[in-house]
Amino acid sequence: MNNRRTTREMEPNRSKSKPQLGRVLLIDDDSTSNFLSAFALRRTNATAQIVEAEDGREALELVAKESFNFILLDVNMPNMNGYEFLEALKQMGESTGFTPPVIVLLTTSENYLDCDRVTQNPMVKGLLTKPLTNDHIVYLTSLAQSDSKPTQPV
Repeated sequence: MNNRRTTREMEPNRSKSKPQLGRVLLIDDDSTSNFLSAFALRRTNATAQIVEAEDGREALELVAKESFNFILLDVNMPNMNGYEFLEALKQMGESTGFTPPVIVLLTTSENYLDCDRVTQNPMVKGLLTKPLTNDHIVYLTSLAQSDSKPTQPV
């Protein structure tokens, strides 16, 4: 049995430079990928806070209660995968007026054709291969500068 708490809030950034990504929701069932992504974001002072969810269902619950500036979304997860999460988020928006934050997909596949279905979704602003690198974080901060308002929970 997995005793690991699935939703974790990483300690807020206490550095003097202003984090550019704000609050980030990291949705991935792979704890190693989460660790590496969170480490890269903290090391570069890119985010004020990181909240983790292991799958889309858990993430939907968080999005309904809390506001986020960014969602980093894995595609392949148990329970509710990235495709299903995006569809549920779209329905949430249609029924409540919720506007999603910036969403970027994370994948281990270098065959981007596997992700065509998701990248055609207008909510998705980008696609990155895991693990996050400094170049990826530069890209994410450029997205943040073009869309800086956080979403409000529903």
